[in-house]
Amino acid sequence: MRKATRFLVPATLLAAIAMLTVLFVPIGAIGGEPVRPATASGDQYLFGRDAVIAKPLAGNLQVYGGNAYIQAPVTGDVLVFGGDIALRDGGRVGGNIIYAGGNVSGADGRVAGRVYSLATLPGAAATLQKTAVVVSLLLAWLVVAVVLTLSSGREVRFSSVEVRSSVLHCFALGLVAFTSFLLTAIVFSYLVPFVIGIPLLAALSVFAILTKVYGMVTVFHAVGTLVAAPRTREQLMARRWFRGDLAMVVIGVLILGGIRLIPGIGAIVWGCASVFGVGVALATKFGRREPAFLAWREAEA
Repeated sequence: MRKATRFLVPATLLAAIAMLTVLFVPIGAIGGEPVRPATASGDQYLFGRDAVIAKPLAGNLQVYGGNAYIQAPVTGDVLVFGGDIALRDGGRVGGNIIYAGGNVSGADGRVAGRVYSLATLPGAAATLQKTAVVVSLLLAWLVVAVVLTLSSGREVRFSSVEVRSSVLHCFALGLVAFTSFLLTAIVFSYLVPFVIGIPLLAALSVFAILTKVYGMVTVFHAVGTLVAAPRTREQLMARRWFRGDLAMVVIGVLILGGIRLIPGIGAIVWGCASVFGVGVALATKFGRREPAFLAWREAEA
């Protein structure tokens, strides 16, 4: 039994990593060949390679150190740094085109928004506008994390210990939970015509949101503790500000928030953090470690 468990945990981790890679990383050719995104939805990020959009893309396209050849409609923005942009045949851009270090050709009448150069003030403002949306969401996470830590600091601390001591368990449980939420939502959606499906979907959505929010705050605390927590009692007594649960949570938000701003990599890291968070929230019963069912005790005489 123990041998099977030891084999199952690493296999689950490898499968989870492969699944996340497929979901978040753009699929492209190997070597110097142009990359043709296999998916038709979601944002695409490419580094050091050319992008050939041969089918409609429902999302944004960002290319760093390569060219972009657009032959099909793109609903979002196109950002290219260090390369050229060429719109051919049926290529259309529903948003803006922002470029730096290259040229744009074939954009006349094919761009719904505007064509910006990053060297100009409007281009820089358009780029900062996309970053500002992410920053505003991170500020919202910071407020939620502070409020939850002040109200339930003990539970957050217990869950933080769990995610640091049982990494694989939390990650595997988080993957199972995400899959269960999705399958349950599909089942409940079939009950919508019978009215009863609407409250069931609403209850599932509320539970899933609460689980992710609590879990992410726990991950913030764990990251902050791993990076900035005092290692000895002398260090703890010497500190005046960077100590306690609230400080660890704030540091974790700043670290993960900074990583979230990195194109492509930030989305992958944030997705992994969400999986860890959901897993530890369910593993610790939201930090309370209560039994899932009533515990049986023998009656005393």
